[in-house]
Amino acid sequence: MITEIQLENFLFMPKADLNFSKGLNVITGETGAGKSVLLEAVKLLLGKKSRSGIVFKGKNSAKIQAEFNIKGLTALQNYLEQAGFTNDEDPDLLTITRTFKDEGTGRVLVNGLMTTVALLKGIGPYLMEIHGQNEHQTLLDSNTQRELLDKAGGSVFHDKLEKLSEVYKQRKSLRDKLEELENKSKHASERIEELEAIKKDLDELNIKDPNEEDELKETLKKLSNSEQIITALQGSLSCLTGSEETSGATMLAYRASEQLRKVADYDCDIDNYYKRITDLYYELKSLESDIEATAENSDLDPEKLYEVQSRLSEIQRICRKYSTDFAGLFELNKECEKELSELTEPDQSRNKILKELEVIDKEFINLVKEVTQERKNLAKQLNKSVSHEMEQLGFNSAIFEATLLPIEAGSHGAENIEFYVSLNPGAPSAPLRKIASGGELSRVALAIKKVLANSDKLPTLVFDEIDTGIGGKTAEAVADSLRSLGKQKQVLLVTHLHQIAKEGTHHFTVTKSVKDNLTEVNINRVEGEDRVNEIARMLGNTDENGLAFARSLLEI
Repeated sequence: MITEIQLENFLFMPKADLNFSKGLNVITGETGAGKSVLLEAVKLLLGKKSRSGIVFKGKNSAKIQAEFNIKGLTALQNYLEQAGFTNDEDPDLLTITRTFKDEGTGRVLVNGLMTTVALLKGIGPYLMEIHGQNEHQTLLDSNTQRELLDKAGGSVFHDKLEKLSEVYKQRKSLRDKLEELENKSKHASERIEELEAIKKDLDELNIKDPNEEDELKETLKKLSNSEQIITALQGSLSCLTGSEETSGATMLAYRASEQLRKVADYDCDIDNYYKRITDLYYELKSLESDIEATAENSDLDPEKLYEVQSRLSEIQRICRKYSTDFAGLFELNKECEKELSELTEPDQSRNKILKELEVIDKEFINLVKEVTQERKNLAKQLNKSVSHEMEQLGFNSAIFEATLLPIEAGSHGAENIEFYVSLNPGAPSAPLRKIASGGELSRVALAIKKVLANSDKLPTLVFDEIDTGIGGKTAEAVADSLRSLGKQKQVLLVTHLHQIAKEGTHHFTVTKSVKDNLTEVNINRVEGEDRVNEIARMLGNTDENGLAFARSLLEI
């Protein structure tokens, strides 16, 4: 649930620091006082796109920050962990911050880490739902209606829905493979010719070693520079062996060693020098032999050079022809063999898919039937419960029907859901989308949410203008329903009716003032006499009689 929200220079509100609690949190104020400011802030926290004009006039930036207690919201905690935004100090605490510049740009932070609005949109459905004139329109969508009916089911039913979706994907994948195979069969002969031509090129190239190209390039480098290599080796060997006129490095090292040997016993340092130069002499002798052997084996071989160049040229030609590199030729060969096998033995592959499809079709059909039957049972329960709640909310003899409309079986089952209602005695039932006004839709939404309150783990519900067009006994009924809902979930509610406001567990008022030609909106929590005064204002009577009546309503 939301526990705190802070606003700075946001719209017409210079500053606000509000603490919310469990239960029914009511927000009241004069018409046009700016109650929508708080709701706009909540929507932005849930991922609504920013716009220009958010920053308070005369200021450079605005800020919204909210804290949520997400203890027990395992799905949300897992979502944050997978996205890398868990609060390491307190996993049960979620902090969302949005800052805005006057031109509409800004930053988004979740638990202090920079992120995007897309993440907020992903988090939002775990935190709260907003029910207002615009948001209620989603209630008219058939997908939303199906999801609401399904919410009434238990964990076993939800597992079955997930299984249905998974089996549908597997079934579709097999059908796609079968269709692809059959399409290939139609053009099999042409494709076989193409594949055999590719295989012929690859077979003639006779590639076996994935390292062959690199080894050929290394050999080419040596052969192309063999004359220079031989000259360098011979020159190096001459420096080591010397000539008739001059001694080489090896002989000089030997002579130096002999000189030191004569006096090595007299000084330990000299003995160390003697050993080192003796080792050097033997290393030089060994090096002579190695260089001499390499020089003898480094013959000029124009024929071998031509063979290597030709082989590399042929490899590169085939690589260009099939737009791949040398390693890709091996993969191309495997793909050709696999596809040729499928095309030359189509019945075997087709029969295998058909057998798999037969098994999964049976599983899919059984799951669809089970889901349909469960939805019929859920609809009966939902119809009875919502109809009762609607009667309590002022719809006399109201009838609610979640109707199953058959469709081709898919990932969600074999039916769409359409909510039908009759709002007046004797009136025929009709789709909710055709007969409900904004105010009526708000109360229908309340009835549904009240019934489904225990079916989901959504911690917070926000209602805006749910009291539009009602009063008297209906207002009292709505108030009772909201009070009851507040015992199950945290509810934030903007209202104009004292009947509803008096039921609030916590009460906030919004006031508007004009200072130096600037409109300012302030929101504060009210208690005691301040709350009495606000209820009296809503009653339209702030004299002693009105205040006394307000106290009686609040039982103060």
